[in-house]
Amino acid sequence: MAAGVLSISFDFEMAWGTRRNARDLNHAQGVERVREVVRGLLEIFARHRISATWATVGHLMLKPEDCPGGRFPKQLPAPQPDWFTGDWYDGIPSMAEPRGLRYYAPDLVEAIVNCPVHQELASHTFSHVVIGEDACTREVARAEFDTCREVAQRWGREVRSLVFPRNKVGHLDVLRETGHLCFRGPNSEWFLLGTAAKPIKNRLLNRLTYNLVRVLRFVDESLVICPPLGKARRVEGLWELPHSMFFPGCTGLSKFVPRESQVQRATKGMQKAARLGRIFSLYTHPHNFLPDVPEQLEAFEQICIAAARLRDAGEIEIKTMEEIAHDLSAGRNLHWAA
Repeated sequence: MAAGVLSISFDFEMAWGTRRNARDLNHAQGVERVREVVRGLLEIFARHRISATWATVGHLMLKPEDCPGGRFPKQLPAPQPDWFTGDWYDGIPSMAEPRGLRYYAPDLVEAIVNCPVHQELASHTFSHVVIGEDACTREVARAEFDTCREVAQRWGREVRSLVFPRNKVGHLDVLRETGHLCFRGPNSEWFLLGTAAKPIKNRLLNRLTYNLVRVLRFVDESLVICPPLGKARRVEGLWELPHSMFFPGCTGLSKFVPRESQVQRATKGMQKAARLGRIFSLYTHPHNFLPDVPEQLEAFEQICIAAARLRDAGEIEIKTMEEIAHDLSAGRNLHWAA
């Protein structure tokens, strides 16, 4: 049986991912500790020779020279989603302000691109626009895709992969036209009740479903159920890579699930991928390691140790999203594709 493959990806967004109100200046307090998380993860990857995909909000990549006066000067078309209060870019601090550490992270991007083991710098759009929502026009999507790629090029990297904010897929033709090869597909866990593919618009029903999903996720994590595996699919000239398992944070109901259970779930998924020659995709956000950073890093390293053992035994490969897409486009490892 041909080897399976592990793909690890991070939605790297810091304060951008949880904005709801442009006037909330206290938003995302404490997210600066993500710097500790990212550096810890890179040390783990260097120790175990593991490459990962860092789907990064483009605004985090900005360097001081990109921001005369401390702010990005380019005026981009902005969405107007009904869940966001204010204008999209209102309330974004300058790079010089203390709050700027939540919205700019060139120090971390530098650490990622300079890691001794290759790490992929991918896109999470430029400003975490939810591309799959009606409020995101083709014009907004193109600006988000293009600007993120342009900023990444200043780091010497060509962005080929994208993770959609909130995993809401949209404007795939624009994504292809802007030079991308692949994207990570929507969540596929059973406990999501199909809401990843078909969001619920009724607010009350959406809230009830959200709470039910939280409980079902807790059950799934507690019972150490093997995560779903998948195969890549060709969609509108792009490779859609599957989603398998979310590495949870240590807040909410997840804090009651032993971290060893997460290690066991991931290990089961990797072992099954090795047996069946499938893709096992593990993803999380760096901020999901807060507030118990050392404990979360230790659990994640146990997953990496298990992955490295399977790799060294020739049972599984560990590749970035871009590497998987390149392999499939070149006719290699086609057992990973549907």
